[in-house]
Amino acid sequence: MRPARGPAPDAPRRAQVTLRDVARAAGTTPMTVSNVVNGREGQVGAELRARVLAACEALGYRPNAGARLLRTNRHMAVGVVMVDPSPHYLSDPFTAALLAGMTDVFRSRGYAILLEGADAAALDSAAVMRRVATDGLCLVLSGPEAERRALLARVAALGQPLVLVQEDLPEDATDACAVLQDDRGGAAMIARHLFAEPTRQAVMLVPALAWPAMERRAQGVRDVLASLPVPPAFHLVAADGEGFEATQAALAAHVGRHGLPDAVIGGNDRMAIAALKWLVARGLSVPHDVRVTGFNAFDIWRYATPELTTVRSPAFELGEEAARAMIARIETGAFPVRRMLLPVDFMPHRSSVRGAAPAAQASPPGPGGATAAGPQPGEYRGCRRSTGEPA
Repeated sequence: MRPARGPAPDAPRRAQVTLRDVARAAGTTPMTVSNVVNGREGQVGAELRARVLAACEALGYRPNAGARLLRTNRHMAVGVVMVDPSPHYLSDPFTAALLAGMTDVFRSRGYAILLEGADAAALDSAAVMRRVATDGLCLVLSGPEAERRALLARVAALGQPLVLVQEDLPEDATDACAVLQDDRGGAAMIARHLFAEPTRQAVMLVPALAWPAMERRAQGVRDVLASLPVPPAFHLVAADGEGFEATQAALAAHVGRHGLPDAVIGGNDRMAIAALKWLVARGLSVPHDVRVTGFNAFDIWRYATPELTTVRSPAFELGEEAARAMIARIETGAFPVRRMLLPVDFMPHRSSVRGAAPAAQASPPGPGGATAAGPQPGEYRGCRRSTGEPA
C-alpha cells in the first residue's frame, strides 16, 4: 500500500529582477536604467536606450509600482475623464484622435492612462473621482456652461493638477491649464468664405448636447455676420445627435419651416455630409443650389461627393500638448502655460466653391502673432504656431 502523498513542495520562486540586474546585463549603471524605464527624454542616447530595453525584455523586468510610489510619490498614471452621455464616445473621430495623441506622449514617458467615460450625472461614481490613484487629471466636458462649471468645481476639489481640454478655465481656477484649438477662428474663416457670395439664409447644424467647441464655432460665424453691412438670416439648428438620421431630420424640419438655405454649415464633417446627402437625394446641386461646409477634416471628408470644404482640426496634436503640459506639471511642479491655443487650417473644396477653388488658409494671426481670438503670444513646444499664456 502506497503511503499517502503530502502536499507538493512549493516551486522555487523566481527572484525579482532589479535595476542592478538590468544594468549589469546592459553594461551600464542603475541610474541609466532608471532614466530609460521612467521615460526621461534626452538623458540617454538611442543606442544605449535600445540596449537597456532589450535587457529589460530578456530578463522580464517590470518596475515595482509600490516601490516607485514610495520613492517618488508618483503613481505614474494620469486620469482622463470624458464627460459624454454616449456609450459610443470612443467611436467619435475627434475623441479617438485626441486620445491617441495623449497616449503616445504619456506612454513614451512611462505614464499610464486611466480612462473614464461618464454622463455628468454619473461622474461622482467614476473610479478616478472615488479613489486617488493618479498624478493628475485631463478633463473633456460637455453640457450647458453652468453644468460644466459645476462639474469642473467638483473635479478641482480633488486637489490634483488639471488639464482642461477644449474649454477655457474660469478665472479662479488654480493649478490648471487649458488646451484648445481655434474653433472660433476656423468657423470665422468658413463664414467669410461663404458670405463672400450673395447669401440670403445660412444654417448651422449642431448637436443638441452643448459642447464648448460647437459654441465657439457658432460664435465665429456670428463674429463675421456682425461685420457685414447686410447679413443673411442665420439659424442655429440643433439636432438630437450628430448621427446621420438625426442630422437629416433636423435639416428637413428646418427647411419645412423656413425654406431652403443658401449655405449649410455643419458643426462637424459628419453632420455636413449627412446634410449634403439629404440635399442631393432631393435633386439639389451642391454647391450650385446650396453650399455646404464641415469642420475637423478627419478622413471622412474625402468620401463626400463633391469633396467637402472643411477646417482641419489638430486633435492628435491637441492630445500631445495636453499630455506634455501635464507631464511638465507633474515633474516640475508648475504648468508651463495657463492657456494654449492651437491653430486650425481652412480647406476649401468643391462642396462650397462654384468657381476655381481658393488656396487653403491657416488661422489668421492676431496682434503680436497669436491666432485669431487667441491669447497673448508665447511659444510652446510641439505644434506649429502653438500659442500660450504664461502660467
